[in-house]
Amino acid sequence: NPAVSLSLCVLGRHPWIKLPFYIFFQVFGAFLAAATVGLQYYDAIQAYSGGKLTVTGPTATAGIFSTYPADYLSVWGGVVDQVIGTAALLLCVLALGDQRNSSLPDGLQPVLVGAAVLVIGISMGANSGYALNPA
Repeated sequence: NPAVSLSLCVLGRHPWIKLPFYIFFQVFGAFLAAATVGLQYYDAIQAYSGGKLTVTGPTATAGIFSTYPADYLSVWGGVVDQVIGTAALLLCVLALGDQRNSSLPDGLQPVLVGAAVLVIGISMGANSGYALNPA
């Protein structure tokens, strides 16, 4: 997540020189994941959409690959939504990764970060889905 990488650099926990490479490969990984989903479910997507790929409508398929704001959400509301959601995610990631803050057993941090993403998405996903990852 580029937001997490940037935050770690600002806090001095990650070298700035590596940041552009991390962000590039995080964004590249997001595109690669979307391409993989597209290839894996190509036939299902074509059957569902009738061969017409659309962004909106009853057989919209664009939401498979990205998130879109709800119809009622303004630009300012979307910005506020993303700032709060990403801040909540960063707070959880930084708190769980801080050895001075908790003494979690090794291997439990990723599970708890995943649980945090689930809870944030369930509680805040109505506005624009699980758009917590700028990549």
